[in-house]
Amino acid sequence: MQTEPHRAARTSTARLEALAPLVLIADGDRTSREIREGQLRAAGLRVSVASTGFEAIVKASCLLPDVILLADSLNDIEAMETGRLLATCPVTSHIPIVRPLRAGKLPQRMLTRLRRVAA
Repeated sequence: MQTEPHRAARTSTARLEALAPLVLIADGDRTSREIREGQLRAAGLRVSVASTGFEAIVKASCLLPDVILLADSLNDIEAMETGRLLATCPVTSHIPIVRPLRAGKLPQRMLTRLRRVAA
């Protein structure tokens, strides 16, 4: 049986997590996507993932993330076209798009930039 302090602590943690900035990772490379998702969650950010350009556009339109991490390895629409569509859509045009140069783990300076842009 849980006591009130435990329930209050769990509720408090859930509220803090809900207030954390949301990053949408759009990356067709599963390994890279999983590494980046782990990094961003460990940095205290909420994360949603998309493996195709179409999925990224739909999720960005529905979730309205604070920032989009757009990799070049998307499986259907090229990343440049996905970025253009996101930037010109009235619903998503305000969302910053960050384009990492390499697959895999994000450099520390990129994590710092993402935290700053998402805040």
